[in-house]
Amino acid sequence: MRNKIVEILELIKIKNFKEAKKKCELVKENFRKNVEFFHIYGFVLFSLENYDEAINQWHNAISIDPNFVSGLNNLGKAYSKIKKFSEAIKYLNKALEIKPDFFETYYNLSEIFFLRGMYEESLKNINLAIKLKPDNLPTIKSKLKLLFELKKKEESLKILDQAISHHPNEIDFYNQKAQILSELGRNSQSLNTYRSILIMDPDFPYVLGNIVRDKLESCDWSLIDKDFDDMKTKINEKKEIADPFLISTLFDCPELINKATKIWINQYKNYKTQNKFQSFKNQSKIKVGYYSADFRDHPVGHLIAEMIETHDKSKFEIYGFYLGNQHKQNDYHHLRFKKAFTKFYDVSKMSDDEISSLSKDINIQIAVDLMAHTGGHESRFGIFLRKCAPIQINFLGYPGTSASDKIDYIIADRTVIPEKNKKFFTEKIIYLPNSYQPSEKNRKLSGKNLTKKNLNLPEDDFIFCCFNTITKILPSILKLWTDILKQVPNSVLWLISESDKVKNNLKKEFEKKNVDPKRIIFSNKVPISEHLARIKYADLFLDTFPYNAHTSCSDSIWAGLPLVTIQGESFQSRVASSLLKTSDLKDLIAKNEKEYVDIAVNIAKNKNHLNHLKNKLINSRDANPLFDNKSFINNIEKAYSIVLEKYFRKEIPEDIYL
Repeated sequence: MRNKIVEILELIKIKNFKEAKKKCELVKENFRKNVEFFHIYGFVLFSLENYDEAINQWHNAISIDPNFVSGLNNLGKAYSKIKKFSEAIKYLNKALEIKPDFFETYYNLSEIFFLRGMYEESLKNINLAIKLKPDNLPTIKSKLKLLFELKKKEESLKILDQAISHHPNEIDFYNQKAQILSELGRNSQSLNTYRSILIMDPDFPYVLGNIVRDKLESCDWSLIDKDFDDMKTKINEKKEIADPFLISTLFDCPELINKATKIWINQYKNYKTQNKFQSFKNQSKIKVGYYSADFRDHPVGHLIAEMIETHDKSKFEIYGFYLGNQHKQNDYHHLRFKKAFTKFYDVSKMSDDEISSLSKDINIQIAVDLMAHTGGHESRFGIFLRKCAPIQINFLGYPGTSASDKIDYIIADRTVIPEKNKKFFTEKIIYLPNSYQPSEKNRKLSGKNLTKKNLNLPEDDFIFCCFNTITKILPSILKLWTDILKQVPNSVLWLISESDKVKNNLKKEFEKKNVDPKRIIFSNKVPISEHLARIKYADLFLDTFPYNAHTSCSDSIWAGLPLVTIQGESFQSRVASSLLKTSDLKDLIAKNEKEYVDIAVNIAKNKNHLNHLKNKLINSRDANPLFDNKSFINNIEKAYSIVLEKYFRKEIPEDIYL
């Protein structure tokens, strides 16, 4: 009979679990009292993801031998898989009572507590596991995962340095180290670590993109043109180089961005789509779910809060699925969102599967993804690949295609996606009549006493500004800014950064181009109410290219600050144009770099024209369609009704023009 068990073990060795299961079923009557057989049979069933049956077999094993610790440990693993965590912990603790030095059990307990969000308890158990096997790779990786959740970055670095010394060929450790160093603002150290990775593996996924991102975050542009060329080459070779959000920051090329997005989306190729939905026939209201990590004090949150509040709750049930955990206590915007939604769910600790299942339980008809491929590897796009609703829409957070056939529509306008660019989008397009971007009309201004003096701004000089994120500033746009500053001698450029490294690097770049670095003024990031109050002291916003101002453009228009932009070819390079056209400011849209410089210089030299522009913005604010959320939401709701009707009629999605 022993030969039968050996045969099954041989099949397990080659991972032929289906055949092993057949063998077990043929001989199980001969092994009714054999603990080893039940143990092996349970393992086979577990490997086939038949967790309930595996549990039965391991229960058979411990009924014969109650002190069979491997059986108790495996019962804990299996109960964890079916999310019966209390049962899992009970059997794992029983295993430890019998064998207090059982490594696997501590590891399994740690994983269960992690899944339950009990990170400190999880850490306690993983530390006990590490004491027993200090060099075990999965255990080290689990501890690092925990430290990431607990935001213990310095401790993570210590663990990583130890891990690298014991496992010098484990590239993942170098990659994690570089990412943490980058998050801590130690860009030179992170760059060196990333370069070490490229020496070990020149094609290691996404390292080149991370190197470029580090350079942008510190405005260290050494050899960056070569990096850009390498990125383009490797994207055309279908290599995993960077997330599409970064690519859209660097390149104004719809075709290249499309290629990069398709490469990025390939990481989800094994995700299982679940298309089973409940009947919607008895629903009196349309159920719409919005999914985002930005229902808080965040640029996307600033744009969409009033829109959510304006939804017609007599016809729509509006659900918020909060994917993040970065809001501060008493965050004004977060509290607004919690109140504005019909129901607000914090799903930050739930898996993609669990969020998708919750959406189906609620019977969400239309799921609106407000993030898509923002957030890089922390994005939750897997929710939508599982089809959390029968109709799925890409909107606002990511300026481009999802590149997935699981997303039915994208909300846009005729400026950001002209007809010629439709071929670069997998989604059908819902064209809104004005700008695709909502914005808030009723904004709070800080009561803080602000003056040019306490903002460190000169009283008499012309003040150019750019309030965009530092990573949007590229060498190409800085060259245009130097051209403008040289043609307007009594002028300064006002930027936002708190990093001394950024300030020093940018000032050096201006100095290289013969612009006095004293003409570059930096301010810290401040709460949105204070920022809106200080904007009025600037004269003209110089937009970045190819990634335009989005929320910051809307903020500036609201505050009465004109903005000059270059209209490019891609979605992200046409957003400011969309907002300016909606605000009747087409003259501030440049077709090329020369025109951008000319428009900026002419405004700076014509005070009357500048005053006209500022007065026009302030006086037309109430009539500006950009801030008319009632009309905006009417169009959005009309679009939702149209796409739902199409779904009910079993029609395939098509472009919608409102």
